[in-house]
Amino acid sequence: MQNTLETDVLIVGGGPAGTSAALSLLKYSDLQVVIIEETNLESIKIGEQVNSSIFDLMKYIGIEKDHFKKDNFIKGYSTTAAWGSERMLVRDSIFNTDTESFQLNREEFDYMLLEKVSEQGGIIFPRTKCLNFNQDEENCWTVSLKHDVKGNFTAKATFLIDATGRLASVGRKLGVESKRDDELTAIGRFLYFKEAQHIKQDIVIESIEDGWWYCATLPNQTMTLTLFSDANIIQEKRLKKIENWSALLAKTTYINRKIAAADSIGKPWIKNAFSQVTDILSRKNFLAVGDAVASFDPISSMGIGFAMTSGCNGAKAIIDAHLGHTMTFNNYQENINKIYNQYLKTKRSFYGKEQRWNNSAFWKKRF
Repeated sequence: MQNTLETDVLIVGGGPAGTSAALSLLKYSDLQVVIIEETNLESIKIGEQVNSSIFDLMKYIGIEKDHFKKDNFIKGYSTTAAWGSERMLVRDSIFNTDTESFQLNREEFDYMLLEKVSEQGGIIFPRTKCLNFNQDEENCWTVSLKHDVKGNFTAKATFLIDATGRLASVGRKLGVESKRDDELTAIGRFLYFKEAQHIKQDIVIESIEDGWWYCATLPNQTMTLTLFSDANIIQEKRLKKIENWSALLAKTTYINRKIAAADSIGKPWIKNAFSQVTDILSRKNFLAVGDAVASFDPISSMGIGFAMTSGCNGAKAIIDAHLGHTMTFNNYQENINKIYNQYLKTKRSFYGKEQRWNNSAFWKKRF
């Protein structure tokens, strides 16, 4: 590996936001693109529900639906929720008016996006860590990197994109400010079914005193089962322990029925799910996309769609900046702020529909 790599745009993070930015740049400009991904691409992927607008986004970045295997998307059916009432009601997404939804095979989906980046001339470095970031007087970036096998090297770039998800690790190292609105955390497991007839194609949501449960059918006779609660509640009630998590699950009515026929349960995982917005304007030639610029409560179903949209919009901002337009990053940030502020209003309204646990620490924070 050469000691110094030069590129126009360096993207840190190889998920849907980072790859959508890369594909947009490669399709609509002559800029060179490098993606740095810290993992070996085998980490657990969550966030699997999308609506049909995903196909318009994919077409915009040069991917047709038939590029994917048939089992990469399964058509979503009803979403039912015991929310604000003990009765189960059909629920549409609180933000997406498009009622046609799909469940993704996230591993296959993410791999396909990375493959397309490589096919279009982008360079991808997996298993590579960013050690530090330096910016010169002309606002160009020098990033020290370490590959787990090939060792240390340096990348130089005009533009830097943070696509590292909710933790926004690049922005944090650069001292970029962000505002967090809650401490929502997800603890989940994957369920596996031998018999297809035992798994119904739907999504079930059930609220409880300490948060809410989410259960969704995925491709390949798999389900995802997740508890969402605040970090302090998870710590106080020791919900990271399987026996405590399972005891809370046993108290559910509808979720328990849905998973009764599961043949096996995978290892537990825990992920951040907080809402947050980042202000990118303190650093020149830098922007964030996806959860790194704005992250949303999973109840909103905004994750992947927003990740890809912000990636495309971020790429356009960089293309325009490269052409000499001066306000392009400001316009990008302003648009992000508008989306986030509207989201907060809608989220509070939706959570306000649950009035059964007015003294609960979880629900009181969301009224």
